[in-house]
Amino acid sequence: MLETNSRTEPRQGVRLSLGVAGLGNAGNAVWRDLDKVLGVELVAVADVRALALETFQKQNGMVRTYDSVTSMCGSEKVDAVWVATPTEFHAEHVISALERGKHVICEKPMALSLDDCDRMIEAAEKNKLILLIHSKAVDPPIVKMREVIASGELGRVIQINTWSYKGWLRSARLASEVDSAKGGGVLFRQGPHQVDIVRALGGRRVRSVRATTGKWHPRFDTEGNFTAFLEFENGTPATLVFNGYGFFDTSDLTWGIGEGGYQASRQENRQGDPQTPVEESLRYSMPLRAEARRRMGERKQPIYGLTLVSCEKGDMRQSPDGVYLYTRDGCREIPCPAFLDRAEALLKLVEAVAERRPVATDGRWGKATLEVLLAILQSSREGREITLAHQVRSVV
Repeated sequence: MLETNSRTEPRQGVRLSLGVAGLGNAGNAVWRDLDKVLGVELVAVADVRALALETFQKQNGMVRTYDSVTSMCGSEKVDAVWVATPTEFHAEHVISALERGKHVICEKPMALSLDDCDRMIEAAEKNKLILLIHSKAVDPPIVKMREVIASGELGRVIQINTWSYKGWLRSARLASEVDSAKGGGVLFRQGPHQVDIVRALGGRRVRSVRATTGKWHPRFDTEGNFTAFLEFENGTPATLVFNGYGFFDTSDLTWGIGEGGYQASRQENRQGDPQTPVEESLRYSMPLRAEARRRMGERKQPIYGLTLVSCEKGDMRQSPDGVYLYTRDGCREIPCPAFLDRAEALLKLVEAVAERRPVATDGRWGKATLEVLLAILQSSREGREITLAHQVRSVV
C-alpha cells in the first residue's frame, strides 16, 4: 500500500506499488524503466493473453499476474495502475482502476471518443484521484524549449513545424494496430505525440484544424500519413506532417537518433515490409526492441521526428543532448536533464501524490489532444476547417 518513508529518494519520500495493465510494447516498456525510479515497485501485471503472462513470468517470477484488469485493480497491494491495454479498452480499464481507488497513468491516445474522455475525467474527480496521460509534452527538450519561450528571450512564437517520417507500417503490426476503428493507424498511434508537442510549445488553445489524411498501404486500410494545419487562439500556426510508409526516415536529419534517444542504424529503420498483420505468437518471439536498443550505446535525448520552433528573435530545434538555439549571434546548445522515458511519468505521479497537486497532462489535456485527432479525420473527410471547443492551455 501507499506509504511514506524517511529516505530522500524519491524527493518526496512517497512509495507507490504499481500494477501494469497490458503487456504489449508500451506495458513492457513501463516495467523495464522501473529501475530508474526509486520509490515505485512493480507488484502486479494483468493481461488476457496467456502467452503474454507466460513470457513476462519467465523474467519476473515474483510479480503477481492476473488475467483480468478488473481483478488486478481490486488488489489492496496496488496503489496505481498504468493502463497500456489497446486503446479501445482505455476507458473501461481507467474507470475500473479509479473506481477501486487507484491513481492512473494512461497511454496515448486517452480514448476513442470525447464522451469516453468525459467519463474518465469524471471518475478521477469523483474519487479525488490522479489521472495522468503519458505524453511527449514532458520530454526534457520540449520542456526546455517551453522554458525558453516563457523567458521571453526569443520573443513570441510565430510558427511551429514538426515532421516525422518513419517506417511505422513496415514494422510488424497486430490486426488491431492497423484498424482505425480500434485506435490503429498512424493518426491514433503516432499523432498524439506530434499534437502534444505542438500544443505544449504553442502554449495557447488550438482554435481550429485543417487537414488531409491518406491510406496508401497496399494491404492495410488505415491512415498511413497525414498533414495538418493548426491555428492557435492567438493566431500562431503549426503544421504537423507524418508519413509512416518508411521510404525516408527523419532520423537521417537527426544524427540517427529517434524517439527513444538511441542511434538506430539506417538498416534497422527500414527493415521489414509486412503485407498482413502478424500473429500474437510471432510478436512475442521477436527480439525485444528495448533490449536491442540498450546495446546501442549511450542514450541521447529523445528526438521525435524534427520539430522547429520559430520565434521573433530566433529559432529552436532539438539536439542530441538538448536544444539548439539559433539567433543573430549564431547557434548555441542548451543541455537538458537525462531522458527517463516512461519513468518520467512515474516521477510526475509520485510528486503529484506527495504534494497533493494536479498533473500537467491530466484528463482534460488528453481530451484536448484527442479532439485535435478527431478534427484531423473530420477535416480530411469533409474537406473543411474544423473549429474546436474543448481545448485547454499548456501548463507544461
